[in-house]
Amino acid sequence: MKSSLTSYFKNTKSRNLSTLKSTSGICVIACALFLTGCGGGSSNDNEDVVQPDSVLGVWFGQATTLEGGQDNVVLAVSPEGKAFMFSEASHDTLIAHGSANENLFSSNDTMLYPGAAMTRYGSMQATAVGSSLDGSATVSGRTLEYSVAKVESKADVSLSDIAGNYSASRADGAYTRSFAIDVDGIISGSDTNGCLYSGAVESINGVDAIFNITVKAEVCYNDFEYKGLLAYGVFPFEYQNSINEREGIVIAAEEPSKAYSFNQFSPQD
Repeated sequence: MKSSLTSYFKNTKSRNLSTLKSTSGICVIACALFLTGCGGGSSNDNEDVVQPDSVLGVWFGQATTLEGGQDNVVLAVSPEGKAFMFSEASHDTLIAHGSANENLFSSNDTMLYPGAAMTRYGSMQATAVGSSLDGSATVSGRTLEYSVAKVESKADVSLSDIAGNYSASRADGAYTRSFAIDVDGIISGSDTNGCLYSGAVESINGVDAIFNITVKAEVCYNDFEYKGLLAYGVFPFEYQNSINEREGIVIAAEEPSKAYSFNQFSPQD
């Protein structure tokens, strides 16, 4: 599955780039929100089934950077009305709370966290068509646009599927963060700066590969406890001079004045 997924993203990326290059804008990271599926004529229909054009799920694609280039992004859209978009190179994170009607999303509560700065209460719109989702956000007077493709996953991804060890290191080896998630969703971890991590992951009904998360850091320069989303999948980010084809997690969480986001990969086989 991994090799076909990477090929799928490469084909999708070429198509999305041609669209994005014709769009004016200074910076982009955007996000979309939830759609609860509803079945058709039978009383046995499952109301949690995600429809083909639903914005629910995990997405991977391209967005314009603050410098006007392109960057890989992961977008996670929860049926509970929470969503984020995480940028690989900058770790800029857009977090949104809003509403959706079938395949359309809109929000007037969209927050962009570039580095240490934060901009609150932007607006955003998105449209899902099949396995593609396109949208834009306006934050501090700037229009941000993105184009992403659905990350396919097996049905009924559970806590036992994401349980395991995850790590991330800088290219120069000067910093490493390690996480462990057990089958009950309990988090433990540490990094080379001396931070100790704890928290919990919880399943969300009606969507695969997205989980609610609480993450707490202690013995850091700033202790914190944030709440947000965890997205699970094979994300073809660049990692240690090659394209990652391992399972990974992307986490974006917030408290009223700050956000905390990062990505981790499972160990090499």
